[in-house]
Amino acid sequence: MSAATAPPGHAGPVVDTGVTSVLELIDREVAAHPGAPAVREPDREVTYAELDRLADTVAGRLGRDFGIGRGDTVLIAARAGADFTAAVLGALRAGAAYLPVDTTYPPERIEQILRASSAALLVLADPGTLDTGAPGVRATGLAGLVAPQPPGGAPAAVRRAPAPEDPAYVIFSSGSTGSPKGIVQTHRCLANFISWQVNGSGLGRGRRVLQVAPLTFDVSVQEMFSTLASGGCLYVPEPHVRRDPRDLIDFVIDERIEVVDFPQSLIDVVMALPVNFEHAADLRHIISAGETVRVTPALEGLLTRRPELTLHNHYGPAENHMVAAHAMSAAAGNLEPRPPVGSLVWNTYVYVLDEHGAPVPDGEVGEVYIGGAGVALGYTDPELTRTAFVADPFRPGRRLYRTRDRGVWRAADRTLQLLGRMDDLIKIRGNAVEPREVEARLADFAGVADAAAFAVVRADGAVELHAALTGAPPPAPQLRRALLAVLPDYMVPVRWWLVDGLPVSPNGKLDRKALPGDGARPLSLVPHQSNASR
Repeated sequence: MSAATAPPGHAGPVVDTGVTSVLELIDREVAAHPGAPAVREPDREVTYAELDRLADTVAGRLGRDFGIGRGDTVLIAARAGADFTAAVLGALRAGAAYLPVDTTYPPERIEQILRASSAALLVLADPGTLDTGAPGVRATGLAGLVAPQPPGGAPAAVRRAPAPEDPAYVIFSSGSTGSPKGIVQTHRCLANFISWQVNGSGLGRGRRVLQVAPLTFDVSVQEMFSTLASGGCLYVPEPHVRRDPRDLIDFVIDERIEVVDFPQSLIDVVMALPVNFEHAADLRHIISAGETVRVTPALEGLLTRRPELTLHNHYGPAENHMVAAHAMSAAAGNLEPRPPVGSLVWNTYVYVLDEHGAPVPDGEVGEVYIGGAGVALGYTDPELTRTAFVADPFRPGRRLYRTRDRGVWRAADRTLQLLGRMDDLIKIRGNAVEPREVEARLADFAGVADAAAFAVVRADGAVELHAALTGAPPPAPQLRRALLAVLPDYMVPVRWWLVDGLPVSPNGKLDRKALPGDGARPLSLVPHQSNASR
């Protein structure tokens, strides 16, 4: 295609990765160094050869005992570690997609996800802890799946090579309809962005990588697969360490971690500690995704004193996973307070379009549309898929994901800069929160006449979720406890406001920018209610 007829937009390098599935990349590492450590967790180290055998054991049992194969989804509710990793690889080898669920999720939410995903099997850390409410769905324990085969036991698993458009994983996030939505991602996407991360991101091979992202957050996909596809080792801390930034940075120091992936909010917390990244002598790469990256004065000082450290700003909705990346360091001389999300990764392209669907010139603001290898199959809800995944008007036969992100191509360095959202989506600790899902839950409470969830940016840049309520709501602690029984903790407001009426715009719609509104007072200060606000 000549330059005159080339489609608009910007495109990343076109690279033939030579692989259809990330499993091929991991198989190469198993063959190259079978005795090297693949996963380290408290009191346990598993080599590449051992992980390979565990994954084959899982794949064999999934196929023989449960009939799991191509097109199926396996829901895995377990903690991070070698057994979880083997279950994921085993599901992929059996031809299925895996769906991670946090074991701390309320049972009702797990049941919602189960129904929405049509999962064929539940793999549970403790099979006796969850009443699925779906008697037709089979469940099994993780320990039984990974248990060694007895001598002379069943034959080895038959590996099913996936097609590029086969589902590889399903990630559920908050949904604007009041229920969680599932994103069905492909092997093409997984193979493409992991190939880029191993060979094009500058992270290097054989790294010691911290696995800390929640398994329900797609950053965990990067942590796990990019490490195993590059001959590195996943270091999995105990749950209490993952929850405490002080313990977490001590773990990074003690285990000589070289790569971490922290959202900006966690970076800020760590930088404020007496012991922080400054003391992690082996750390070489800090990746940040899921939130707007800011090079604060403290972070700039660290990077200036440690020129061997690189900060990576990664951008990509779960519907595309990995789209753009920007590496910054004092050595490169490209530190700036609000950096761009960067240049496009392999086999990805982006349009910035106006409200009529026409491309805007570089330097002008528009909505970001993403195409290429990372475009997901869609959502588990077909109606949501039709709304968010649209035909590419410039490349016939291809599809785009409409991000609702506002962006601009910087003409000076041809990098993509994000400028906020065009909708109400909120990011809390890297997790997507749809206010309408929180509001739908709040509307169920007796005494709540109306409710609005909204984000508040603190002075330190961290984002908090607040809620404004009208009527005669229950005390704030009661609301919080009730929501924690049905929603993940990041979707539960940390501040509550009582208002006489929600603010509205001139056209009569909720004015979210004006929340909580005039006359708002903390719910905790209402007479006869608890004075606790959390």
